[in-house]
Amino acid sequence: MATAAAFDTHRFIQNLIKSGFTSEQAETLAYEQVDLLNSNLATTQDLDAHRLSTSQDLDTHRLSLEAKIEELRLSQDAKIDALRLSLEAKIEEQRIASAHDLDTHRLSLEAKLEEHRSANSHDLDTLRLSLEAKIEEQGRAFDAKIDALRLSLEAKLEEQSRAIAENRNATSREIEALRLSHDAKLEELRHSHDAKLQSAKYDIIKWIYPALIAMGGLIVALDKLL
Repeated sequence: MATAAAFDTHRFIQNLIKSGFTSEQAETLAYEQVDLLNSNLATTQDLDAHRLSTSQDLDTHRLSLEAKIEELRLSQDAKIDALRLSLEAKIEEQRIASAHDLDTHRLSLEAKLEEHRSANSHDLDTLRLSLEAKIEEQGRAFDAKIDALRLSLEAKLEEQSRAIAENRNATSREIEALRLSHDAKLEELRHSHDAKLQSAKYDIIKWIYPALIAMGGLIVALDKLL
């Protein structure tokens, strides 16, 4: 509309009348010229509006992708923390169970010691030493089991942590590749739209210029005829 406002219709009509056109002919040519300019402006505005809409859609898609990346990262961290807590709970549970078994066995041996003390005081010291040795042996055996269980659980935790880290790295690489792919597509789409816009502008100029020349020729022809 700004192009149409810059076109002085009245002056154009007056110049045509001075050149020998009738008022009706001059007004018809002036209205055709305004329509031509308005059509050119509308085509350019449509291209600009389409490019703005496409850019907004691309920005929305980028924000959605970044939100999904953050959600995946938080989910992976939560899984690692849950696995660590579970393994620590299992270690504590096994330690408590082993300690309880050791206490039960000690009480049983002490009961047997007391029984043997009452039955045969002569063998009491020998039996006590034997039972204490057995208690010590059982204690070492339980400690060895607890240590072996702890090492096994720690190895499993380390293995799970490495697997989770590898999965996270693979996920990060996939996300980075996806981001680069989308950025490349965005850049390609921008170049494509810019090229189309330039081509459309060039086509409009090629179309207007011959039209103006033809109109000038028409005016000269009409002037000669009149």
